[in-house]
Amino acid sequence: MTKELPKPEQVFRHIPCLCGVLMVATRTVTRLYNEELRSVGLETTQHSMMYLIKSIGPMSLGDLGDRLAVDKTTISRNAKILVRNGWLSLERGDDGRERIAALTASGIKKLAQAMPHWDRAQERMRKALPSGGFESIREQLPDLAVAALTA
Repeated sequence: MTKELPKPEQVFRHIPCLCGVLMVATRTVTRLYNEELRSVGLETTQHSMMYLIKSIGPMSLGDLGDRLAVDKTTISRNAKILVRNGWLSLERGDDGRERIAALTASGIKKLAQAMPHWDRAQERMRKALPSGGFESIREQLPDLAVAALTA
């Protein structure tokens, strides 16, 4: 006799660990954003990398990984894809080992092309949450990330 499993939307109630709940939430939200961005040839990790470089300016892949809390392998793999597509350039840094990532003109255009899809993902999440929930979570998550960095 098999036990009836909770529905996917109920599983959060069975995970007592903050990290576990965040991992499941992150994966489900990432899936939604990837659905929207896929039509322009991007995934959320790539979009985040490009957006941060556009916002802050060129930086080393190591610094980019640190700021996005992404491991070196993930940054390298996605940087290669972005370079191959002509959306990112990599130049040698001062010490010769580090690589400085910068958006290309094509990368800036790709971000502009992705914006309506990203906006649609944002709106889907905004509508799916109770009134004010989207803004509340969006404001609290940076505090959670800083807390984890300093804990």
